[in-house]
Amino acid sequence: MAQGRTRLLRRRPVPDQRPLPLLGLQDRNQRRHARGLLPPGPGLRCARLGHRTGRGPGGLHGRGRLSALPAFTVALQDGTKVPCNAGQSVLEACLAAGLPMPYNCRSGECAECRAVLLSGSVDESPGADSAVFTAADRRKGRILTCLCAPTSDIALEIVLRDGAHAPRIEHVTATVRRVERASASVVQVAVDCPREIAYRAGQYFEWIVPGIAPNRYFSAATAPGGAELVFDIRLYPGGAVGGLVRSALAPGDPLELAGPYGHFGFTANDRRPAICVAGGTGLAPVKAMVEDDLARKSGRRIHLLYGARRQDDLYDIGLLDGWAARSDRFGYTVALSDEPAGSDWDGPRGTVTGLLADTVFDGFGAEAFLCGPPAMIDAAMPVLEGIGVDPDDVYADRFSPAKR
Repeated sequence: MAQGRTRLLRRRPVPDQRPLPLLGLQDRNQRRHARGLLPPGPGLRCARLGHRTGRGPGGLHGRGRLSALPAFTVALQDGTKVPCNAGQSVLEACLAAGLPMPYNCRSGECAECRAVLLSGSVDESPGADSAVFTAADRRKGRILTCLCAPTSDIALEIVLRDGAHAPRIEHVTATVRRVERASASVVQVAVDCPREIAYRAGQYFEWIVPGIAPNRYFSAATAPGGAELVFDIRLYPGGAVGGLVRSALAPGDPLELAGPYGHFGFTANDRRPAICVAGGTGLAPVKAMVEDDLARKSGRRIHLLYGARRQDDLYDIGLLDGWAARSDRFGYTVALSDEPAGSDWDGPRGTVTGLLADTVFDGFGAEAFLCGPPAMIDAAMPVLEGIGVDPDDVYADRFSPAKR
């Protein structure tokens, strides 16, 4: 979870910040067989040093404290040169320099930050998902800038986004306004920032909480505007953040945030219909996107397919009902995958991707926006292709429990 693109995926926003679509489907089985077995490509040596801590630009990334002086230079094909500290990822150095880099997950799962390494060498941290960053990518000399730190001066070929209106990454200390149980498995946390934070619907923020490492990332669940941010937090058994929001986080508490990050969101072409598929708290960024789109009164027609396990896991259904009642451009359908057989649920049962397969859609000309567990996104891809959605028009935000 774009230009220079590989096919399958990812969501994405306006023409100036359009994320790289996920990888094409035809090679995915081969990619799966290669998972975990791919040797480092030319110019790479795999630094088995553990995963990054997940901090934003200039943070620590499992390699020790960053040097005070730039150690290397990252040169782009247009002549731009960026200083990079020892142990700092290429992506972080470029973001810190204000470059509109293509990226989303910052952990190797979306491959939107891929670039061609023209010269020099890098250390690659573990974490690349071989389903989206393939053996073919490596043979072509590509790297993931989020996982690679230079070990010499390097030169890259990468397609930058139009960053004229890109929101600036900020670090703020917000104040918790409310912590509310939204469903059996979701808690909503609303915070007040010291000022309005500019972001795009679909982007996410980093939570920097003492004692919880690596840092976690949560999508903004409401449209931009104002100083309040709302986050939907999935409660995982034994999860550190789940324990925090259930028992420790209270109104008035400070919460350090960094962001916004990522490029998930609707594109600027609002004349094309949008198929949104959300699983669990993958609903959060989709809510922000729909709310923002309806407020702007665009011409986009949106249908949301929302999947959960049981009725008591559903949340914000009243909000969705309200949007559907007020606008004929929005509609939604819910599927439950694990609802007890004897319950009063009279809606669709099964996975949300099964619902997608059973729903009569003409996908030709449509864009698809997927947000939720990686397995859901992988399962949705062939279905979308089967109904006529071009893989280049599929955008996705993969939610990994370890990072959310």
